[in-house]
Amino acid sequence: MSDTFLASKEWFSNAIADIRLGKLQSFCADPWIISSLLQKSIRRGETEIVQRAAVTFLSQRGSAIWRRLMIIAFEDIGAGSPMALAATVAVGSDPTFRTTIGGNAVAAAGIAHVLSQSAKDRSADYLGCGPRFHASLFTAPPGSAGGCLKQHLCTVADHNAPLFLRTVAAWYACGIGRERDKNGDLPALLHTYRELGVPEALIEATGIAAKRTNEPMTVTVPLIWLAAHAGPKPTIEQCPLPPLVCEGDIPLYALDEHTRLGRNAIFRFAQENAVVRHALESYALGSQRRAANLAAFYADAFPITPRLKWQGCVAAEEFGINNDFLIAQVSFEGIGPLLDLFRQNLGELNEFRREVLRHAPRRGNGVGKASAQERC
Repeated sequence: MSDTFLASKEWFSNAIADIRLGKLQSFCADPWIISSLLQKSIRRGETEIVQRAAVTFLSQRGSAIWRRLMIIAFEDIGAGSPMALAATVAVGSDPTFRTTIGGNAVAAAGIAHVLSQSAKDRSADYLGCGPRFHASLFTAPPGSAGGCLKQHLCTVADHNAPLFLRTVAAWYACGIGRERDKNGDLPALLHTYRELGVPEALIEATGIAAKRTNEPMTVTVPLIWLAAHAGPKPTIEQCPLPPLVCEGDIPLYALDEHTRLGRNAIFRFAQENAVVRHALESYALGSQRRAANLAAFYADAFPITPRLKWQGCVAAEEFGINNDFLIAQVSFEGIGPLLDLFRQNLGELNEFRREVLRHAPRRGNGVGKASAQERC
């Protein structure tokens, strides 16, 4: 482990020195709800919920939590806190270090706490979609997997190229992921970042996280960091959040499209609310269920606080939201109205979530456990 990661571990140890974990009570819910809850509560900075979700995830899925936390760190924290990313990767990669600080539960709850309190930036998620960008959003050809590695690296290094084109190039250059370019070269991409002036701790964390998660999105974070620091100094702002609404002790925002109960609740809401149903019929040119799931996500599952504010962050968010809906075949003019309707009717959606959670069968220590087929 390099000196930069040793410094990250020391930073992490200091960050959690005053955390009093005590005996954290696990949530009684299935692993898919807990996975969703862990990520959403980190986004919202809800410390107690975050720590409980982390130890519950650990008890249900064991070592899978380290990969999960790495993905969350790069997707939701990103350029907001390179040190938090480096600490997440360093601690998650070193079982011996975790033992020295009190074990896996302390480490998992500590990482989750640090991430929840860190400044956040989701631009890597918005811009890290590789070839899955909708064609109508391009102002220039996005390039293709057929280009050579040298061309991709040149695009990555081109300060004058649009940021989303540079992230596409990084996606192809990294050589990882299910649709990877076999000619990609992750070390060469990391070397390019080093020459561009990306902090060494972020470069090292990116390399390890990319290999351990197999998620190309991870390699776009250094580009976002460069863009965020290319203009006026970024600031950190507290952002308003949708209200925290629970059934028992389970926050209802955890019931999203990645959980069976969440999909059921969203579908029922979209069918029984006449105004929402009419909007979906008018604007969803493809699957109305998919459109409703996306609108529910952007109503209360994606907000973050505190947030890194930089000159391109709003444009990146708008780009990502529009891309998601266009890929789901929602008409461009319908995106805004559909989002507004779900946000305005969030209380009603939560009542459907509350109802499905109340009536979910309890199996062992889980609520609403999904079948093997539903996990795919």
